[in-house]
Amino acid sequence: MLVALDWGTSSLRAWLLDADGAIRDEAAAPLGILKVPGGDFDAVFRQIAEKWNPTAAIACGMIGSRQGWAEAPYANCPADAAALVAGLIEIPTSLGISLRIVPGVSRVDADGIPDVMRGEEVQILGDAPATGRRLYVLPGTHSKWALAEDGKITWFATSMTGEAFAVLAEHSILGRLMDGRAYDQPAFRRGLAVGSSAGGGLLRRLFSARTLGLFGELEPKAAGSYLSGLLIGAEVADAGSTVAAATGTAPEEVSIVGGAELSARYAEAIEAAGLRSRIAPADTTVKALWRLAQHAELV
Repeated sequence: MLVALDWGTSSLRAWLLDADGAIRDEAAAPLGILKVPGGDFDAVFRQIAEKWNPTAAIACGMIGSRQGWAEAPYANCPADAAALVAGLIEIPTSLGISLRIVPGVSRVDADGIPDVMRGEEVQILGDAPATGRRLYVLPGTHSKWALAEDGKITWFATSMTGEAFAVLAEHSILGRLMDGRAYDQPAFRRGLAVGSSAGGGLLRRLFSARTLGLFGELEPKAAGSYLSGLLIGAEVADAGSTVAAATGTAPEEVSIVGGAELSARYAEAIEAAGLRSRIAPADTTVKALWRLAQHAELV
């Protein structure tokens, strides 16, 4: 029996998989790498997996970062399942089995700036087609846009959209006129329109989240949705042009991998930009971890 773990910064998800890769049990805990008492990752692993008596274990996510259990060096982009398996590191555990940790993926942009992902590569490869090309967005604190071609991640880029929203809403003057985070669709769509046309003027347009409120055009309860739309609209517009420049072809469809609420907002933004959106299945991570375990002959 295999234990597969998605061990991130704030939370941990685990699945027990049988010899055919079917899920027999699962567990979740708010024990991401920054919330593990005393940094005792082995104790958390034992707490989660001991009841299952597994014969093998594999994990992805920030558990393999410099702040995690052990650092799994990044695989170079382009990267496929074989590259991730080649980069697996092995950690002994108190359960008497080893935990294999999947590496992240890195790439260097044309201007020499490096970029990284850790955990998202598994989500992508769990859905990527064996032949053909598919464009992904994985929204979140640090949104990832990625191209998968013939089962391989060939390009990706990071946008700090979620973190920028949190910082602006909580620690800047823009948050002073906000009242809550309830979703307001008209305000969100107005933000999308402004953000998507901002281009290099995003920093200037950000101030509209305050001025529209000052002049009574944006209610305090709608201000958060407006700012969210503004940032996501700018992100989608930038991603579209960046992908076109990187591939020579403008994107037509974007597959979204993420939670239901945020995925719905990104779908709205993508369709407002004239593209088709597709919501990827929710089981991409566990599917990919099973395949990687097979490649590594853990099962």
